Amino acid sequence: MVATHYEVGETVPADICSVPAEEEEITFAVSVDVYDGYGSAKHVYPTEQVERVWDLFVTNTETDEVVVEDEVRLYTIPHDALR
Repeated sequence: MVATHYEVGETVPADICSVPAEEEEITFAVSVDVYDGYGSAKHVYPTEQVERVWDLFVTNTETDEVVVEDEVRLYTIPHDALR
């Protein structure tokens, strides 16, 4: 599988997750690799281990209401560490 790589600070694509208000922006807090699964499924792996899946994201406000799309799976362990 080929992954799409995102660096810290890059905007999270809307097909992964979104925030309720349009003026808010969500970015990656750590570098991640996103693997496509069957259909529209996406698997988001950090490149370094994090404590919680919510540690993957940062919003530009104090709102922590991040909505993950139905077909997205978030992980706390890098993809290579699971092999």
